Amino acid sequence: MDQTPPSADSSASGSGPGSRRIAMRLAYDGTDFLGWQRQASGRTVQGVLEAMLSRLAGDRPVAVTGAGRTDSGVHAAGQVAHADITTTLDDASLLHKLGRMSPPDLAVLELVSAPSDFHARYGAWRRSYRYTILTRPDPFRARYGWLMAWPIDIGLLERAASELLGRHDFTALSKHNPDTPDPICEIVSTGWSEEPGAIVFDVTADRFLYGMVRQLVGIQLDVARGRRPIGEIAATIASRDREQASPAVPGRGLSLVAVGYPNDPFGTATDRHR
Repeated sequence: MDQTPPSADSSASGSGPGSRRIAMRLAYDGTDFLGWQRQASGRTVQGVLEAMLSRLAGDRPVAVTGAGRTDSGVHAAGQVAHADITTTLDDASLLHKLGRMSPPDLAVLELVSAPSDFHARYGAWRRSYRYTILTRPDPFRARYGWLMAWPIDIGLLERAASELLGRHDFTALSKHNPDTPDPICEIVSTGWSEEPGAIVFDVTADRFLYGMVRQLVGIQLDVARGRRPIGEIAATIASRDREQASPAVPGRGLSLVAVGYPNDPFGTATDRHR
């Protein structure tokens, strides 16, 4: 979820004749991935994508950059990534071949040629996440929600969510990450909703810190369960002290649902002032 300086994340691996930058919109079930970011060992979303694109580029290495580095077990319905690739395949053929190569828990939903300066991470101005809490056992949703065994006051959760809005230093509600020197984020919308068998938290911000969304949910649940007064949310944020945070909720209930750009490469109209 965090952002790092551009020098730490380059994807310029496909320069030369026939090379172009592509933008991809992705969905994945994060259960069997060790997160987004490639690792020395273990299966990651970035690693699987890079292996597939490398095969389609004649076994030349292809680096993929995502809009957000989702953690282990976290899902995505609208992750965005870019890569520079050298291939004679047009966009439609590349998308088709990726569809045939992709494992069942990963799908490239859209693929388009993008301007050479499009950057999936640094060009994004909005990211939206959703956290699902199951209120009753459901084997069909167990991989995508956290089963909560106690009753919750949705009205109190809504009050707690409103305390998170605005531009703040969210150090206290995040995990330490040395690659993220800037802890300031602006949360522009929050909300809880009820659906059959679940309650859902939606949050949109310009950026998120490492582990931040799961910490946001955790502190709201402590308020709704009567473990903390609602005034402690603002006090905890202001403290910048991670020791004052509530326990983070499990990753399986979290999904990256959308990433917004001022000039969306997929042709989606985006109102930057909304």
